[in-house]
Parts: sequence; structure tokens; C-alpha cells
Amino acid sequence: MSDPYKAADETYYKILVPEKNSKGKGVRKGYLWVVVGINTGMIYLLYDDGSRSERVILNELGSCKGIIQSDGYSPYRKLESDAYPHITRIPCLQHIKRKFIDSGENDPDVKRSVELINKLYQNEHKHKVGVDGWTAEQHLAHRKKYALDILGEIKDVLDEIEERGDLLPKSELQEAITYLRNEWNAVVDIFNYGDTYLDNNMVERMNRYISLSRKNSLFFGSHKGAERGAILYTIALTCRMHKVNLFKYLTDVINRTAEWQPNTPIEKYRELLPDRWKKTND
Repeated sequence: MSDPYKAADETYYKILVPEKNSKGKGVRKGYLWVVVGINTGMIYLLYDDGSRSERVILNELGSCKGIIQSDGYSPYRKLESDAYPHITRIPCLQHIKRKFIDSGENDPDVKRSVELINKLYQNEHKHKVGVDGWTAEQHLAHRKKYALDILGEIKDVLDEIEERGDLLPKSELQEAITYLRNEWNAVVDIFNYGDTYLDNNMVERMNRYISLSRKNSLFFGSHKGAERGAILYTIALTCRMHKVNLFKYLTDVINRTAEWQPNTPIEKYRELLPDRWKKTND
């Protein structure tokens, strides 16, 4: 996927396998990696024997150039290292906010932290790139005006909480603070661009569709079945993103390609991807 701005996340599915688990059942949890091209609206799902190891996603995204947005799962954070000089990884503020909310909505420290994150969103939503001629350059200038002070306030609140010394090391609030501190440089990077999102909500919406399907289909019958499922989800979700009727799309593509020769150039197939197909079939 050549999109210079991608968002990534992972979700799970039950997979039927020959080996029995500790409960005597031949089932295990397998992970689907979901990557969304923010600019192109193309979606790609990857399944590698259900693995959630860093090897899978680093092999897939490590050679990319541009921005990758994700939560703070450690394999994604490795993309910030010098080993990947052409990648800028930015985080998801909703994940950060959720960490604080989960540590106790009524806690005064949590309320202050959440209010400041909400303040970033309130300022962000005053303008939207592409609406009323608002450009990415204008939005970057807008961000430079509002973000620095709010980020400074957030950091002051974190310092104040920790300096009191009354937090247990393994308390949920301490874990939320540590999570945010680990993401801090990446948080700042969000505001160095005029056309990035504050969160990973676009890819999470795709995950919700997979979750709904998971409740109906229950499981994949094998690893190979999961690989084929990832391909079908890739097509279906990309069609949904582009408001393309999936049945019409599949019918047309199958009918067209049925007569193509095995040596047909790959570029001819690329012309049938949902974003390009839509332009010629509207």
C-alpha cells in the first residue's frame, strides 16, 4: 500500500486448530492486522498464522515511508526507532484518554487530564481541512497556536500528580500516566502536521465491522480459512469505505477477469481496485 499516511490496529478471531488447548478444545485466538490508507481509503488485512508478534507488522510496515498512526502497542512503537528512519509514528489520543477514564472517571486528577485532552479536540474541531477552503497549511498554523500551551498544561498536571508521591506504582492512574509519557514525543508529532488525525478512529471503525461479523460467523475453520477471510474483509471493507456495492463490484470484477490470460499485467488488475473501479462505474 503506497499511501504515505496509514493507520494500523489489530483485532482477533477464533480459529479452529488440530491442537487442543488447556480446556480440551481445538480452538485458539488468532489476530488479524488491519491497515488503512488514510488518503486512498484502501484497507488491507493481514493474517500470519494468527500471530500478534512484532515480526508480522514490522515486516509489513517497516519498509514504508511516511506517517503510521497506531495505539501504543510495543511493535508499533518500534517504528519510532532509528531502524525506521523514513517512518514517523503518531499515536491515538482516544487510547490515551481511555486509559485515564478507565482509571476512575470521578477522580479529580483524571477529570483534569481528560478535560485537557478534550480541550485539544475542541480546538481541533474549530476547522476541518477541505471545508470552506481550509488548507492543511492553515490547519498546521492553527495547531501551532493552540496545541503547545495545552500540551504544556497536560505535562504540568502529570508532573504535579507524580510529585505528590501518593500514587501506587501499579495503580491504573499511574499506568495511564506512564502510557502517556511513553507516547509523549509521538503525541507532539501529531501537531507537526496539518493533515493528521488526533486518533485512530478510522481503523477502529473497520475493526467494529469485523467484530460484528465475528459474532455472527463465530470462527474461521483453519489458518488457511483465516487467510482467505482476510482477503475477503480487505475487499469488503475497502468497498464500504468507498461506498461501492460489494455484490455489484464482485460480479463485475469476476466477469471481467474470467477471460484474462495468466500473464495479464498486474497494473490491469490494479485498475479494478474499488477506488479506481468506482471512478469508471459511477
